[in-house]
Amino acid sequence: MYARRRSGRYNSSIMVRTLAHGIQALMQKLDRWQQRRQLIGFVFAVVRKYLDDEAGARAALLAYYGFLSLFPLLLILTTVFRIVLHNDPGLSGEIIHSAVSYFPALGQSLQENVHSLDKAGLTLVVGILLALFGARGVADVLQTSLDHIWQVPYSHRRHFPQSLLRSLGIVIVGGVCLAVAPVIFGYALNFAPSRVVSVISALLTAVVMFWLLVWVIKFGSSARQPLHRIWLGAFVAVVALSVLQAIGGFIVGHELQRLDTLYGTFALVLGIIFWLYLQTQLLLLALEVDPVRAFKLAPRSFQSPLTDGDRAAYQLYHSRGKFHDGL
Repeated sequence: MYARRRSGRYNSSIMVRTLAHGIQALMQKLDRWQQRRQLIGFVFAVVRKYLDDEAGARAALLAYYGFLSLFPLLLILTTVFRIVLHNDPGLSGEIIHSAVSYFPALGQSLQENVHSLDKAGLTLVVGILLALFGARGVADVLQTSLDHIWQVPYSHRRHFPQSLLRSLGIVIVGGVCLAVAPVIFGYALNFAPSRVVSVISALLTAVVMFWLLVWVIKFGSSARQPLHRIWLGAFVAVVALSVLQAIGGFIVGHELQRLDTLYGTFALVLGIIFWLYLQTQLLLLALEVDPVRAFKLAPRSFQSPLTDGDRAAYQLYHSRGKFHDGL
C-alpha cells in the first residue's frame, strides 16, 4: 500500500511538471508571436507600461474625485438653468436630461435624485466649493499622472503654487468644456431633425474633446510636449471613450442589474463609480501610447530574454525621466 501511494504521488508530480512545461512552452510561443507582430507587440507594450506605472490606482483616484464633484456640479447646473430658463421649465429639463445622458442606463435615476436648490444662496456656494474641491482633485491627479507616465523627475515637476495655478486652469477651461459641450451637443443630438445632424453633432463633440485633451496634456504636464508627441494618445483616447460611450448602456445595464440585486439603494452610486472608473482606466491606458512610441518601448517580452523595449523601459524607470532634460 505504501508503494502504491508513493507511485501515485510520483505520477501526480510528473503530471504537474508536464503541465507546467507545456504552459511555459505555450507562453514562449505566444511571446515570440506577439514580438514579431508590430501592432500587437505595441499594444502589449502599452499594457505593460500601464501596469508598470500602476496607473490603475491613479485611475481609481480620478474616479473618486470625479464622483466627489459630480453631484454638486449637477446641482449647480440644475439650479442655474432653472433660474436662467425659469420661463421655460421644459427646456431646462431637456438640457439637464442631455447632461445626465452621459451616464448610460443611469441618467434617468441620476436626474431623479438631483434637484435644484430652492434658494440660490449659501447652499449654492457650498455646492460650488464642493464641486471645486472634487474638480481640483481631478486636476491634481491628472497632473501627477501625466508626469509619472512621462517619467518626469521630481526635481523637474511643478510644485506649489505653480501646481495649484495649473490645476485651477485645468478646472476652469476643462470644466467649462466638459460641462457645456455635452449639454450643447447632447441637446442637439436629442432634437436633431435628421441623422446627418446627429452625426455632425457627434463629430463636433469628438473634435472638441480631442483638442481639449491635447491642451490638458500640454498644459498639465511638467515636460514640454510638442503636438507630434501627444496627438496619437489623445486621438486613441477620444475614439476609445466614444466607443465605450456607445456600448456603455449594455455594460452599465448589466453591471447595474447585479449591483441592484446585491446593494439595492446603493446601486446607483456604485454604478456611477464603476462607469467613471472604466473611463479613467481607458483614458490613462490611451495616454500611455505616446511615451511608448516616443521612447521606443516596444516590443516587450512576457519573460526573459529581455527585448530592446524592455531594456529601454527599465533604463527609463531607473533614470526617472533623464531623457526629458532636453524637452
